[in-house]
Amino acid sequence: MSPNPVREFFRRHSASLAGGAPPQVIQSTDSAERAGIRWDSEMDTEQWEARICSEEPTRSGEAPTRFVDGCHIGESVLWLRNPSHGWRVAVTLSEIGGVSMELDGRTLTRRFFGLERVVSFVIDAFPWNEIEAVAAGLANIRDYPLRLLPARMPDKDANLFDPEVMRAQAEARTLREMSVWENIALNSDPLATTLLDGPVSSREISQPKNRGLLIAVIKTHTRNYLHDQGWRTLLELPDSQRTPFFRVDPPVPRRGAGVSVATWYLKLSHSAAPNSSIVRVEVPWEQFTQRWPTRDEQIGFVNRISRWMVDARCRQQSYARMPISLEPIVRAEESLKSLFTPFGVLRNRFLRHAGSLMS
Repeated sequence: MSPNPVREFFRRHSASLAGGAPPQVIQSTDSAERAGIRWDSEMDTEQWEARICSEEPTRSGEAPTRFVDGCHIGESVLWLRNPSHGWRVAVTLSEIGGVSMELDGRTLTRRFFGLERVVSFVIDAFPWNEIEAVAAGLANIRDYPLRLLPARMPDKDANLFDPEVMRAQAEARTLREMSVWENIALNSDPLATTLLDGPVSSREISQPKNRGLLIAVIKTHTRNYLHDQGWRTLLELPDSQRTPFFRVDPPVPRRGAGVSVATWYLKLSHSAAPNSSIVRVEVPWEQFTQRWPTRDEQIGFVNRISRWMVDARCRQQSYARMPISLEPIVRAEESLKSLFTPFGVLRNRFLRHAGSLMS
């Protein structure tokens, strides 16, 4: 084995510096997903309108006492060149982790955390013996070991010469690994009423009826779950009001999305843009119908927890995602990120190990 397999690998495959990632856009929803959406759970589809959240406080067991978040800091730092076809392959460097915070009176206490530093790229674009050597080399860096996350090859119909296709695969792999840490944090206390940052529908939640109430808040909207009247309702929402709730069943072909959910959109505060300050809320359908069996009870709960979220919204003007954030989740994120290595330091150390030409 080479005395420095990491540096040798990056030199052999023409490593060059990379920039940050492009923004996300809303993807179209395929027919299988749309077939699993029941928009008339609260009211007739074509009669959708903004719903006012009452001032009634949450009842016992409804308000979250535990807050779970996953964190990810990283970006593409290098481009490699595939030796046989010349594809450009992005290498992402990240620090990821998960955290659980518990409310004790008016104090939030960190009860669990886990974190690690990872490197990801599409490994099938390179010879296996070289991948094994570079993985071992990264794991054995003395001052800060790195774990290699193998990103899979893009779909056969993808344009492999498009650098963004390769970058997206590496980032998706990293975010999946972050969700593993988030799931560990989530399951560290399955009986507490928990607020989760990110969708419940993309996780495998076993036996929801035997868990504490799980409420999820989604801040980034990458899929279209609405019909035309739903979009009109969403874009005209006044602040502190919501859309009707509806049911989303997981499509069979999509792995990991094994839980049906009750979901709705909520506008947390006033904003000039019609599509800002809006979050989507999810609750496992089994818990939703078991705890609140009638439609009136379901509407009451949705109104109460929505009002709780409006009251709990982030008010830190300095926080970039303030309009769509809840204060306890911001506190959880800050608690975990305080343990992260500053990314500039992490990046410079990695580039030094990748080769002096990169530093």
